[in-house]
Order: sequence, then C-alpha cells, then structure tokens
Amino acid sequence: MTKTTNAFALPSAARTFYEANSLAEDVKTQLEETAMFLISVSRRSTEETFKLGEHLERAAGLLPEGTLEKWAVERCGYTARHVRTQRAVFRNLRRYKDILVELAVGPTVLGKLSAAEPKQIEQAIGFAAQNGKLRVQDVAAIMAGSKNETEARPQVNLYDVGGIDGLKAIIAIKVRDGLKSLIGHLEEIRAHIDEALPKKNIVKKSLADKTHLTARLARRELESLAQFVMPNPHCTSVVWNSPLPPKTRWSEVGDLLYKMGSIESWPEKEKLRTWLETEVVPVLEWATSKNIAPTWPGAETSEAPSVIVPAEVGPDERGDPNVTRNPDAVATGVPSVEERMGAIAAAFGATATIEAPKSKFTPEDDIPSVAEALAKPGKHMMRPEIVGRIKSGSGIATKSVTPPNAAA
Repeated sequence: MTKTTNAFALPSAARTFYEANSLAEDVKTQLEETAMFLISVSRRSTEETFKLGEHLERAAGLLPEGTLEKWAVERCGYTARHVRTQRAVFRNLRRYKDILVELAVGPTVLGKLSAAEPKQIEQAIGFAAQNGKLRVQDVAAIMAGSKNETEARPQVNLYDVGGIDGLKAIIAIKVRDGLKSLIGHLEEIRAHIDEALPKKNIVKKSLADKTHLTARLARRELESLAQFVMPNPHCTSVVWNSPLPPKTRWSEVGDLLYKMGSIESWPEKEKLRTWLETEVVPVLEWATSKNIAPTWPGAETSEAPSVIVPAEVGPDERGDPNVTRNPDAVATGVPSVEERMGAIAAAFGATATIEAPKSKFTPEDDIPSVAEALAKPGKHMMRPEIVGRIKSGSGIATKSVTPPNAAA
C-alpha cells in the first residue's frame, strides 16, 4: 500500500484549505513544518512509525476538529486510512514503544496490532520475545483467538517470560494499569472538590472525609510508578523510597497529596476555598491533563519543558570525561535526575532532559541506572559495595548499627 500520492504537487490545494479554515499564520507555520516531516519521512523502521503518528497527533491539535484527514490528504498526499492507522499506532501502542522498537516490530504489523486489546498486545509482545519475530498473521491469530493457533502456540503468560524482554513486558503492564489507577484516583478527588466549590459553605470535614484516603492511595501509587528504592544512608539495613527530585513539579504533586491525606494539614475554613481554587484544582488539572505539554499553574511562560531522553551510555563509555553525568547519585544512593526522568519517560515511549548540578565525584564512581542495567549486561555492583560508597560519600563511619523497626 502506498502511503502518499504525488505529495509535492499539492501546495495550491493546501493554500485553499488554510484559507477556508481561517488558520492563523503561526499555526500555518507549525503545520507546514509538520507537513515537511510527513512528506519526507521514511516508514522503514519502528521508531519512525511512532514519530509519524506523533506528528499527526500534533497536527490534529492545531487543526479544527475533524479536519486532520482532509489536511493530510490535500497537503501531504496521505490516504485517510493511512492517517487513521498511524494515529492509532501512536495512541494505542506508545506505552509499549520501548520494547516494540527493541523487538523491531515492522510498521505493517504495528498497524495491525494497534487495533488489538491490551491483553492481546501483551500476548503478541510475549510471542515476539519468545519467537524472535512477529508477523501480521501472528497478530491476526492472537486477535481472532484461533483454536488451531492456540493449540500450536499456547497463550503466553508474560509473568512466565524470562530475561530482559519478559521483565520489560511486565513493567509495561505495571505502567499501563498503575497509570490508569493513579489518574482515576486524582480525577475522583477533583470530582469531589468540583462538587463542593459551588456551594456557599464548604464543609471541611465532609470534603476531607471523601478525599483524604484517596489522596493517600494516589500518593503511594505515584511513589510506586515514579520513585526508586535505596538503602537508608543512616541505617543501611533499612530500604526506603528515594524522593522525587526536590523543587520539581511532580514532587509538588506528591507533596500536595501528602498534605491532602490528613485533615490536620488542611488550611483553616476561611482559607479553604482559596487553597482549593488556586492550588489544589490547578495542580490536579496539570497532573491529569491529556495535553502533550500542559502548563504548570502560575508559570510565567506557556513554554513547557522539553521531553527528550539522552541516548543510553554503554559500560565502555562511562569513563569518557567528555560525557556529562550526575555522580551525586553515589553520595546519596539515589539514581541521578537524568536517569530517573529517562526511566519514567521511556516507559511511555518519550524522552526527557534535565540539567543537574555538578558534583565533586567523578564519572567513574557512577552507579548504573535501572534502565542501563536492563539495556546492557555489565558489571553489577553488589549491595555491600554500594553501601560502602554511601558511607564513604556521606562521611559515615563503618560500625554496627541496630536498625529500628521500620518497613521498607
């Protein structure tokens, strides 16, 4: 199937489209940049297929509702069916992007897989991991639930698939279901607040009773999805969650949920409405937004942080002095900011960049991130070695410590 038809002969039709829809000049400029990419993109790799779908989604956000296919046909020469397929690939498979790219699943197979249910997608990933490839007929058999196919190739339980591919598959399940649950709980809190705000008098205790337990649960879900674990530098026999990077927006979301988890932390009645309207609701809106780059409440600029992850660094490249890394992770036992953001964004098929402060430690002292450990086998540090570095970096003398009764 040909994806374009004489794409470069359409500028006049595109001009007519822009005039008919009264688009602003800055929107036209962005659409033209997107059109140039769509016309020139090669659909030969899994990575490019996801990029194509992402650009179409962005164009849909710039155009009047329901006009994307007409624009893509007239300006880029795409067929309406191809547009729908590529958008479905991006929307329905982006949470599995990392493993699908690694498995090199072809564009045609991705198009077929984009129509599958989540359980069927996971089964197809398990099938590809075990067999080394995934064909259109394999996906069709999985989706159809063919009896003959089931007998020849039993359904794969992803929790029984070993190796890095199996681990990545169950991580994808955790991200998918955990994200859905977290967003659901945040929206539940928001719904209770929206119900209370129009009333003349907000009953603090009543609203807190409806939301505080949900806020506690949501905070733990955020920790489970976004935070790593580490040995306590003051009591190395205790393992606890590493904090989100301080003074970051998701850290503030976690702090807000912590505050909402106890009525004693809520403002007094006379300040309650202002707190709900100016802090709680805007932060919950930001956290649950479906926009690509929502604006943080109160931000002076509408320009959102970019989401780009640096390429993974192999074991042989870690000692390169020209590679900037964050060795502060050694002193605190916490994975670096870049590594945390990269691991979080990778689960969604996105990328993230962040500038981290420099430290007195050298790149050679860096501890491999979870993402690096998953990507390439290398020299794995044992827990005593990590603990020793934590003590050395924190100035803690090596001595026997009797741990308190604390849960990890």
